[in-house]
Amino acid sequence: MSDTVEQPTRCPRIERDGEIGCDPHRIVELLSDDDARAVYLFVAEPATVREVSDALDLPQSTAYRKVENLQEAGLISRLNERSRTGTPAHYVQAMDRVSVTYDDPLRIECACNGTVLYCEP
Repeated sequence: MSDTVEQPTRCPRIERDGEIGCDPHRIVELLSDDDARAVYLFVAEPATVREVSDALDLPQSTAYRKVENLQEAGLISRLNERSRTGTPAHYVQAMDRVSVTYDDPLRIECACNGTVLYCEP
């Protein structure tokens, strides 16, 4: 049995996506936005943009923009594509937990499927 503490895994998006990948400042910006944070919390269960719009009383264009921004930041993911029969795409939180530490440097920790990922500027 090991007494070592498992260290979080550095966010893999940095190596994969470069500058457009893990962006702690972008994540903080989104989670500081009341509407974006509400969308993120609402999609704890899969939901369509229309459901998000209706439930949060947001204009549909605003709901689409918030969903797109959260998806680009890696905070939510699309479960399915819009089908030819008109079945809308559903979105859900991509992370089990998001934690922001304002120490020096700023650090974002995300738990995803039991793995802790972190990003720093």
